[in-house]
Amino acid sequence: MSLSREAATVAAMFLLSFSLILFELVLTRLFGVVVFASFAHLALGLALLGISAGAIAQHVRPSLVPEEGLEERLGWLALLQGVATFVAVLAVLYFPITQQFLEAPEHYGERSSIPHKLVNYGWFSALLPVLTVPFAVAGLAFAGVFQRRKADIGRLYGADLIGGAAGAVLFVPILWLLPGPDTAFLVFALTSLCAALLWKSVGRDGLATLAGGLTALFFAISLSTLVGVEYLKVQFSAGYSEENITFVQWTPLTRLAIHEDERGKYMLLDNSSASHIVLDEKEREEKVHEPNRSLIYRFHEPPARIAILAASAGPEVAVAQHLGHSGIDAVDIAAIGRIVRERYPDSAVNPYTHGDTNPIEYDGRAAILHAEHPYDIIQMVHANLHSSAGLMANAWSPSLLETREAFETYFDRLSDDGTLSFGRGSKTRAIYRSAWDALKARGVEDPATHIVYIEGPATLMLAKKRAWTPAEMDRLRKIMKEHYSDKQVIVIDPLNPDRRRIQQYLDKYSPITDNHPYMDDPATVLHYFGRSVKILTGGLEEEISPSEVIYHTLAVQILFVLLAGVALVVLPVLTLGGSGLSELKGVGWGLLYVSCLGYGYLAVETVLIHELVLFVGHPTYALTVVILAMLLFSGLGSVAVERVAPERLTATLQRVLVVVLVLGALQAWVFPPVLYALFLGLPIVARAAITMAVLMPLGFVMGMPFPLAMRILKPEASGMVPWAWAINGWMSVVASLGTILVSRLAGYHQAFAVALLAYAIALAVASRIQTIDRR
Repeated sequence: MSLSREAATVAAMFLLSFSLILFELVLTRLFGVVVFASFAHLALGLALLGISAGAIAQHVRPSLVPEEGLEERLGWLALLQGVATFVAVLAVLYFPITQQFLEAPEHYGERSSIPHKLVNYGWFSALLPVLTVPFAVAGLAFAGVFQRRKADIGRLYGADLIGGAAGAVLFVPILWLLPGPDTAFLVFALTSLCAALLWKSVGRDGLATLAGGLTALFFAISLSTLVGVEYLKVQFSAGYSEENITFVQWTPLTRLAIHEDERGKYMLLDNSSASHIVLDEKEREEKVHEPNRSLIYRFHEPPARIAILAASAGPEVAVAQHLGHSGIDAVDIAAIGRIVRERYPDSAVNPYTHGDTNPIEYDGRAAILHAEHPYDIIQMVHANLHSSAGLMANAWSPSLLETREAFETYFDRLSDDGTLSFGRGSKTRAIYRSAWDALKARGVEDPATHIVYIEGPATLMLAKKRAWTPAEMDRLRKIMKEHYSDKQVIVIDPLNPDRRRIQQYLDKYSPITDNHPYMDDPATVLHYFGRSVKILTGGLEEEISPSEVIYHTLAVQILFVLLAGVALVVLPVLTLGGSGLSELKGVGWGLLYVSCLGYGYLAVETVLIHELVLFVGHPTYALTVVILAMLLFSGLGSVAVERVAPERLTATLQRVLVVVLVLGALQAWVFPPVLYALFLGLPIVARAAITMAVLMPLGFVMGMPFPLAMRILKPEASGMVPWAWAINGWMSVVASLGTILVSRLAGYHQAFAVALLAYAIALAVASRIQTIDRR
């Protein structure tokens, strides 16, 4: 029994989108290993630019996806997408994109602070077009179907969005079950199934049988990985060599790997940092001599309730246990504690098999927020915020654990005599500013009396919710004198605070807040970004400092997106060739409209993930819930467009855009505090369900403007559909990077406002779409 042609085409849109989103998300994970996490956004850029390129190809050569034989041609494109995806994954694994090191990185950010020096841009440039091909093939298929079946665009576009939602949601369990690279087999199986359905619907039984056989084969290969078989493996990791890797586990957040050399065993998160696995007494004693790890456990005698944020392989847990503490909550977003416990059960000092350690696989801040009891000690030492896991855990903003609001939460969950112990090298000064602002927000008149700041070989900050007493300071000085180097000194004494130094620390960094979770102020952002652009364009010959690496990477990606967009989208639009667009009037209004939709949709989605990660309580779940809600309900909204009468299309479009603006404003500035106030104490499943319910109306109406506009277009203007699809995709790339830049300059609320401004412009020009016609 075969599907009808119409049903097979709808199923094809679902399966192609499902497999494409799955590949795109896996690509971000692979980039986190073979390049660097800061390049993860480039995967999104390649996806949308590739889709745009495919749409442009359909405009230039409409015969690529013809009216006659559409389903058969779509089947070949589906199979080609599967082959191109497989080749792209092999290229990622086997191209030597970065320099290699035999030793694992010794501390967080060691390699990720110099990616521009490690990346081989020759091989990297060769890789980019290979990665673009699967997306270009999919873009050609989508654009051709939308052009040839414009009357059914509501259902087809809805199937596309719902397929993307399914891919985003199932990405999480798939990456728990399958090794990251081996998902290429699953993608090939899905695209082969798509081809089989299409060919069967038009009576090409021989081709359908062939595609069905490929489907069964690649599904079987995918299932075999569930029993430990791994076919495709990383050959060249960024910043270290694979030859010393003895264990690998892929997760939706990160690739966890154990690296062994003469120094010991290290748990690697992607490629940017390593956590020492403490397995013998000598290694543990070495950690005990580091004051940023051990001072707090000497100051607070056991028993004490302890939470260690970003516990990783557990070096701080081991130190605390050596000094007599037990029952420690070891909080880490990745499943590291479980691996260390299972792989080294016989170690006498394994921090996860001794001392009743309680591993909590949660975002650090959310774990404290939902704790059932106060803590005597909350500690964080060099959290790995540069890996994909770290960036994702912080919604792509590397200071969300250290904002003013975060420290308000920490102080709220601290016992009356408890202490916060935070150390992040020279960046600890920025953390000092956050603790200061949090205490001010709590009504403390002089926060200086609550905070101790220590510098030397190690830097750390100790903070209390009440003022330090003379007896406590005497005890702290005695401990430092007995156990640590005399180079370790208290530079800010709460009993005699150095006001001049404090003011220097406060002035050096801008306030870090949940809305603007960055240490750099707008002037610094513009300075670093401007320098990076000049260096890239040859206007400045200077070394890039570690502080501006993120801006250099952002500048690289923005320049790439702009140049690629001009080459693939703008120049062809200016020439107006291929599908008779030169004979149409009013095309510019339509292109402006779809540009605004492309920017607005992805910008809203990006900010929503940031806003809701703390409410949901886990970044993976927040990402999944937001993408599921937006794509699923947008898909349903798109399907609903088919029920709108032709004479009411323009009026309906204008009303829908008004609703988008109203609901968007409510979601940006009204709903988040209400959710926190009323529902924060509920279980995570309930919070996820509430998030879905809140996003449902917004997602529903945001799925309607594109198909409504395409239905409004007159038949004479159908050649514009591939262009509209291409520009929509390009502006989505611009949105992903623009939102980062606006957020760093001003904040996430402002980034949301820019997204809504894009929708407001779309509303202003919506009435012009019906005027697009032949000259």
